[in-house]
Amino acid sequence: MNNSNFLVSIIVPCYNASYYVKEVLNSIRNQTYSNIECIIINDGSTDNTLDIINKFTDLRFHVYSQENKGLSDTRNFGLEKAAGDFIFFCDSDDILPPKAIESLLSKYTGKEDIIVGKTANYSWEEKKTISYLPHPKEPQILTNNNSEVLLKNISEGLSPIAQNKLYNAKFLKENYLKFLSGIYHEDELWFFETMFKAKNVIFTPEISYHYTVDNAQSITKKNSDKNLLGYLSVIKTIYDNYYLKYPNQSIIAYYISYLKKIIIGNYKHHSNYSNEALQQMEETFKEVNPKFSDQIELKNIEKKYFQYINAVSLKDVDSIKKEYFNNPVNSLRKQYKILFFSIFNSK
Repeated sequence: MNNSNFLVSIIVPCYNASYYVKEVLNSIRNQTYSNIECIIINDGSTDNTLDIINKFTDLRFHVYSQENKGLSDTRNFGLEKAAGDFIFFCDSDDILPPKAIESLLSKYTGKEDIIVGKTANYSWEEKKTISYLPHPKEPQILTNNNSEVLLKNISEGLSPIAQNKLYNAKFLKENYLKFLSGIYHEDELWFFETMFKAKNVIFTPEISYHYTVDNAQSITKKNSDKNLLGYLSVIKTIYDNYYLKYPNQSIIAYYISYLKKIIIGNYKHHSNYSNEALQQMEETFKEVNPKFSDQIELKNIEKKYFQYINAVSLKDVDSIKKEYFNNPVNSLRKQYKILFFSIFNSK
């Protein structure tokens, strides 16, 4: 297939990104695949970000400016403006290797909804790769089942970031996919929704994104009430919009429990949430209480583990912190806890 005729829309939200954005946009301008449009949105920056991005006069670059609305609304604005056959999200402090878009697009055979590249954790200050985000060990995975990627995520771990994924624009439009407005951790929900609805997903072994990990201003590094409430919004949305709508899709209940595990782990290690936020966590956990089926391709111990996590989540916040343990799934201690939980619930 000749993929050179496809237009790729690269969406770059910018908020106070003056330290990074010039180098980021240069990495986009220097892509070996030239049939791109770069949609740059200045989201109410108070520094000189707008001055910097306005200097990019390449006709493929389109600059917009708005009052500060947050990442979700800014990405949604970019989706509205995008004219491409494919959509790619790039943050304003991350770097694209020269062949990033070419590499991803080369894997398109005419049926893929999402093409996922390997992401390198990148030190901006040292200009070097220091590690990699979770990615399948196999060179390539093709799935025709909307639960396969989600299962792999909860059992092996994948990167849920919206970036470094080439989305078929038709797939996004037909499924009315947008980011949930006004929350933190919008990527967690976006990952679930896109992978749940996708029919064909490919993971490629090539590194096509440098994800900056030493930006101290990144909101995902701050453990605030907004982080906790963002995660709670994610599990509530999945429960209301997917679990209740598709009760026979076993993966949804387990995925909710997987996200509860992340929330509880954050609470255990970063317990600087307000009493009001913790009360909201307790109420949401009790409301979002799915039933579990054994008809799912998970190991038996993993099934018991996620059922155990959900049971713990129904307790008060002090008991949650006391009971939860955060060791590997195959640890002896965790197996003992699961066995105890199974015996207790069989009485």
